[in-house]
Amino acid sequence: MSQPMSEPALHLPNRTRRSDSIPRRLVAERKFHLLPVYALLTTSDLAREGIRNSGSFRFADHIYRNEPSGRFGVGRMLDRVLLKLRGARSMRSRFFHSRRQILRGLREAFDDRQLRSRHAHPVFAGGATLDDKTGTAANRIVVVSVPCGIARDLYEVAETLWMIEPDLYDRVDFIGIDLDPEALELSRRLTRDYYTFDFRCADALAPETLPDGVDIIVSLGFGEFLPDDVLLAFYRRALASLNAGGRFITSAMNRDRISDYLARELAELHTHYRSTEQLTDLLKSAGFERIRTARDSVGLQTLAVAEKSS
Repeated sequence: MSQPMSEPALHLPNRTRRSDSIPRRLVAERKFHLLPVYALLTTSDLAREGIRNSGSFRFADHIYRNEPSGRFGVGRMLDRVLLKLRGARSMRSRFFHSRRQILRGLREAFDDRQLRSRHAHPVFAGGATLDDKTGTAANRIVVVSVPCGIARDLYEVAETLWMIEPDLYDRVDFIGIDLDPEALELSRRLTRDYYTFDFRCADALAPETLPDGVDIIVSLGFGEFLPDDVLLAFYRRALASLNAGGRFITSAMNRDRISDYLARELAELHTHYRSTEQLTDLLKSAGFERIRTARDSVGLQTLAVAEKSS
């Protein structure tokens, strides 16, 4: 999994580490007090992944799963402590936000299609419309996660729909887009029991990556590694990809002093922090309307849902 830090095989915005050896850099910078901290942290699976691969998809998924693991016993205990830090709890809140808002968006899109179908087509026995019978592409509801990493939020949404709302599940196409083939392969394994998934290897920042006719786009933990101008261009492409009335689910993060210090010094993980106002301004500048924001219970994440004009 690990790539040489000086020449990464993929140009991933979250791979901000540049030093081949963090301990050697700490010695060169005479930050000797951080060497034992580094040694201790690398017993934790969460911290070791963060240090070796910056803000990788495995790092995020470890926080989302919230299952401590590590080496030598002490690593597992340390992992449990790290998962309770404000930064980790805040990242986990955006996962819950994504899952909740995807479900809400799907249900509202489904209800809207049902209403429009009843007005546009004759009703058959059992309440089925012409579109229900033909299964036209126009009646599909499309959800895109970009970059998807390990698409756990989409997986849990699909699992929920399959168990309690099978009619809605049959109408939804889930698309995960990521530049990292390993993340895509792990997502395919995770969702192997569900036939409504499609995973594509592509650069989230490339103009042609996002498909047309999308109802919901979710993008978490991506903007934190992009400057404002690049993020604004990405938001505009997301807007263009959405159907009228479609929604964009995203977030931004404020700085936590302890988490940010450890990330910068021991993982060379450099993050773009944004306030609620800054995130809202970017979404407005991109052309989104009806922007709803909320702060997570920890107080570090701005959770946002922005809609395209209908």
